[in-house]
Amino acid sequence: MTTKVPSAGDYIAAKCTKCKAATNHTIVAMVGEKVVKVECNTCGSTHNYRGETKKSPATASRTRTTKPRAAGKAQRTWEELLGNADPGKAIPYSMNTAMKTNVLIVHPTFGLGQVTNIIRPNKMDVCFQSGNKLLRCKTD
Repeated sequence: MTTKVPSAGDYIAAKCTKCKAATNHTIVAMVGEKVVKVECNTCGSTHNYRGETKKSPATASRTRTTKPRAAGKAQRTWEELLGNADPGKAIPYSMNTAMKTNVLIVHPTFGLGQVTNIIRPNKMDVCFQSGNKLLRCKTD
């Protein structure tokens, strides 16, 4: 039985650093026969290839529980930006809606946020309570 050596442009399963899950990826760069960079087919992010890492049951049971963190920098920034904002004026997030800087949006997952930067051609940086997120949008 022969195994096919992967090459750039092939599909491979890998753990996505942005999605935090094992998803399908497209191989972007290789060094020899080793996969180095991949692009997630779900979120579109490009990152180093880490393979499918699975925790063994023994390792998973030994991980310690994490304590809830105190309000971090992202939390403070969000509170400063949206301290006097009126949530009633926020528009629902949609990838097909044209956005501008300083617009309040409501995202179904991240909640209330403010557009801090428009990145051409079709992305925006949004400050949410959980941190800054890069989202897709339509630009004028």
